[in-house]
Amino acid sequence: MEAGWLLCIALIPLYFNLFSARHFEPDKATSLRAIVLLLAALGLIRALERANLSESRPLTEPTGNPLATWWRGLMQVPLALPVLAYSAVFLLTTITSVVPLTSFWGSYQRLQGTYTNLSYIGLFVILVATMRQREQFERLITVAISTCVAVASYGVLQHQGLDPLPWGGDVIRRVASTMGNSIFVASYMLMIVPLALYRLFTALYESRRAPVSTNGRSDWLWALAHVLLLVSTLALLLSVFKLGAIVRTADTRYWWAIPGAIGVAAALWALPTLAHRGGAVGSRLALPLWPAALYASYMLLLLLVFAVSAISGAQQIDTRIVNGQDWWVWLLVSLAALVGFYMLGLTLPPPPAVASQLSQRLRVAGYALVTLLFLVAIFFTQSRGPWIGLGFGLFTFFFVLLWQMTRRARQQENLALAGRLRAALGAWVALTLTVGGFLIVFNLSDAPVFQQLREVPYVGRMGRLLEVDEGTGLVRRLIWAGDQHAGGAVALISSDPLRAVIGWGPESMFVAFNRFYPPSLANVEARGASPDRSHQALLDELVTRGVLGLLSYFFLLFSAVALCWRNMQRSDNIRWQFFFIAALSVLVGTFVDGLTGIPIVSTLMMFWTTLALVVVGGMLAGVYSFGAAPAALPVVEALAATARPAGQRNAGKRASARGATATVSRSGGRSQLNPGAMGLYVVLLVLALGGVWWFNLTP
Repeated sequence: MEAGWLLCIALIPLYFNLFSARHFEPDKATSLRAIVLLLAALGLIRALERANLSESRPLTEPTGNPLATWWRGLMQVPLALPVLAYSAVFLLTTITSVVPLTSFWGSYQRLQGTYTNLSYIGLFVILVATMRQREQFERLITVAISTCVAVASYGVLQHQGLDPLPWGGDVIRRVASTMGNSIFVASYMLMIVPLALYRLFTALYESRRAPVSTNGRSDWLWALAHVLLLVSTLALLLSVFKLGAIVRTADTRYWWAIPGAIGVAAALWALPTLAHRGGAVGSRLALPLWPAALYASYMLLLLLVFAVSAISGAQQIDTRIVNGQDWWVWLLVSLAALVGFYMLGLTLPPPPAVASQLSQRLRVAGYALVTLLFLVAIFFTQSRGPWIGLGFGLFTFFFVLLWQMTRRARQQENLALAGRLRAALGAWVALTLTVGGFLIVFNLSDAPVFQQLREVPYVGRMGRLLEVDEGTGLVRRLIWAGDQHAGGAVALISSDPLRAVIGWGPESMFVAFNRFYPPSLANVEARGASPDRSHQALLDELVTRGVLGLLSYFFLLFSAVALCWRNMQRSDNIRWQFFFIAALSVLVGTFVDGLTGIPIVSTLMMFWTTLALVVVGGMLAGVYSFGAAPAALPVVEALAATARPAGQRNAGKRASARGATATVSRSGGRSQLNPGAMGLYVVLLVLALGGVWWFNLTP
């Protein structure tokens, strides 16, 4: 299960399909749906196994309604009710949609229908149901940050004119990285910045309390080993991107190359968190070798396919793409870096159980550089909506952080520290107000200095936030409010009282908007194009799911914000407080960004992942517990009963007749396999694989 959710976190932001016509969003959506469908099947098997084969469990419930028992257990899970309400509105508005099939499966352009949204929710449920260890929690964050490093690095590479792929748009002036759109990639990266800050401040806090290093050389070499591991994965991804840019075949024989490289990279990113110490004192760190075996298998397969295709004449190399000819060099760099990592990891003395002060300071430096990389890449996108969302997210992070630290210092009666923190909080608010005031004047004033500043690359775009007579501002104004001939999205929403409540259906704007299409829009966009999004998340909710959808979205969002705040207030561990502050800033930043943008597969996946991390984090921090494992759904109980041996089913019936609860003892404390259960599990897996093929992979 964990491998599946880690693959989602790494694959969806990085993956693009060079063999399809749409490259980005639809292929990301189908990949996520396929993985979540398989995880759902495995989760159902896990639930059946627990219901059927757990040690000494009751075969029948003595009293009570099983559905009511299940509901009470479910309501113990934070955010369960908002998520159920959000899902129910999605299903209702799909049924009442003007294009029900498109609403469910998704449009050709985006595939963001109910099925895809249920996949996001399914990932949330899987994370909440199966993540139970702090190591798993931190491993997911590590993979998320590492993935964003790859996304940001590719964006910086594009800005330097070194991208080997011949994209149709200008990715030098406004980088698009692996998402095909500068706004999309910035919206994704702004959600990862707070997670990097969480790691940075955690390491900074630990460095003030860590013991002095007793082996500085070893600490430096371990830092070098982690750098080599990151270089190996980045070089591998770059090598495969370059190969995909230059190789030409008549078929899709290399379809697996990019997703395979991402899967290998995800395994390597998780590798340091999987290492463990040997039992003997002074023993070396036990690094798992299976990621290296996975890497070697991938390399051998890639080189074998390349060699066979070259020898048989089935492929051609496009020599016009100069930046892609050195793909094999980067493959060698990746291999050498991974060998270096393993050599250091297997020969160095293991790090102490409590990291030294030097190690923590090196982590601070590392996460500071990572955060800077994210900010630089976001800057190179020139995307104003994500810039503003990032600004609100950063303000939230540092405001709440300083406020919480001030409160903590007062509780510890450290008045001097509390005073300094209060001063820092006031300075941060003053700085934010100054920047906000400058932006207002920058956009409203016609003074020569501001007119000249608006012509400055990058910075000048922030002086055109209120321009609605040209460019993207005009496009948004026409889509939102229309012109003198048609009223746009606002008129669409208010045209039908019933549709104002239930919306026109998910993914239906492309069809429903035609009557309200403003003719002036054809002067700034293609005449044959019709908007399928409002470029405003709240308007999109009203158009597609009506007032019910908007209320369910606010219910979910405000519940998540309240949960972040409650967990932060009730947690005694400052490290957990750092995380909940980071999660709160993610939610604020992505909400503000959505006011002028379009939620995409990567950002929606990270949104639901963040919600799951908040729920699980509160449990791991000891703020609350989910209580005893909730009873399985009656449907699951019925399936489990059919898989039990006949003797166990009869025992349950006899116990039920006596009004007692029967139990089944397992010899040796282990469950016994039975053909019925195994047959049921095989059927479920076959159905899931069939669903992956028929619902996601077939053309």
